[in-house]
Amino acid sequence: MGFLQGLAGNMQQIDPQQAHAEYGQWLLEGEQIQHAFRMLRDGFCITNRRVLTLDHQGATGKKTRVKSISLQSVIDVTAETAGGGMDDSEITLTYIVTPNRRSPNLAYDTYRFEFPKSFDIAWLYRYFMWIAQDNVDRLNA
Repeated sequence: MGFLQGLAGNMQQIDPQQAHAEYGQWLLEGEQIQHAFRMLRDGFCITNRRVLTLDHQGATGKKTRVKSISLQSVIDVTAETAGGGMDDSEITLTYIVTPNRRSPNLAYDTYRFEFPKSFDIAWLYRYFMWIAQDNVDRLNA
C-alpha cells in the first residue's frame, strides 16, 4: 500500500492472508471474508454477512472501534469517481439501522469509504448495488 495514499485516507485492497490476520478475531462462526481493504491503520472487510470496519484510535492504535453493517440492511449505494487534482473516489452505503426492518418508522444511516484515484470502484459499486437492490426487492415483496 502506498504510504501517501494511506496518509490521504484512501483504502487499498489487501490479500486474503493479510485480511484474515487483520479481521479474523472479529469474524462470527461460519463467516468468510470476501474482500478486504486497508489504509495506514484503519480498514474494512466485506464478509458473506456484513461489512466490518476497524478504526484504530490514539497514538498507538491499540484502542479499536469495530463497526458492523449487515449486508441485509444496505438499501442504497452512491459512487463518486475521482476528478482532477488530489480528488479521490468514494462509495457511500445507505443502510437501515432500525432492528425491525418492517417498521413504519425506519431509521437510516450512511457510511462513506474513500479510495485512491487509481482504484476502479465500479466493480465494488456493482457488488453493493446488487445487494441493495435485492434487499429493496425483498423488503417490498
